[in-house]
Amino acid sequence: MAGQQDILTSVELFGRWGSLRPLAIGRDSASIYSLSHDSSCELTWRQMKVGPFSSLSAFDDHVKELVSDQYRAFFVVVTPDDQAVGWLCLMDGQEAHKSIELGYVLYTPRLQRTTLATEALYLVMQYAFGLGYGRLEWTCTAENERSRRAADRLGFTFEGVLRKKWTLKGVPRDIAMYSLLKSEWPARGAELEAWLSPSNFADGRQLSALRQASLSATTLS
Repeated sequence: MAGQQDILTSVELFGRWGSLRPLAIGRDSASIYSLSHDSSCELTWRQMKVGPFSSLSAFDDHVKELVSDQYRAFFVVVTPDDQAVGWLCLMDGQEAHKSIELGYVLYTPRLQRTTLATEALYLVMQYAFGLGYGRLEWTCTAENERSRRAADRLGFTFEGVLRKKWTLKGVPRDIAMYSLLKSEWPARGAELEAWLSPSNFADGRQLSALRQASLSATTLS
């Protein structure tokens, strides 16, 4: 049974490979729009509930809706040279059930398959459990293999498929459900932190893989 949603707030989070900050119109949206609207992003938008957008103005209008939603906290992923390259979101926080969801992940090609991409998820996962939630959920369309591989790589447990749960752009979709529990986080968080250590990389390449990741990671500078 669904409970009342919690009011959520995004904050600045700092890592070794970059940082996160609250999503802002203009400063962040222009960069993300530019990086996410070319032919290489077609697959990304196919899995999203909305988009792509016809103009920066239309994209800004969407971002305004996102940042005004007090029940979702959007984090912008920022490179060391201060470029906004994507975002991710905490939503559907339910204190009564100690549950929250990590979702609406928009990673531009500049961010995909980089160490910062993994670190951003790690930082938000750590933040969510630090708020006191006991269950972190991850959902995606059943055919979204990239998202499903990411969930497995991050340590989420696959719980099943909800048939025709979402309608995306007029098409009913099956949804894959994953979760990670707070009791599992100390071990998994330590593994992620060890993988993210600079000592695990040489010449921009990982030395030890995180689980059996299908996609290799390169550092983002």
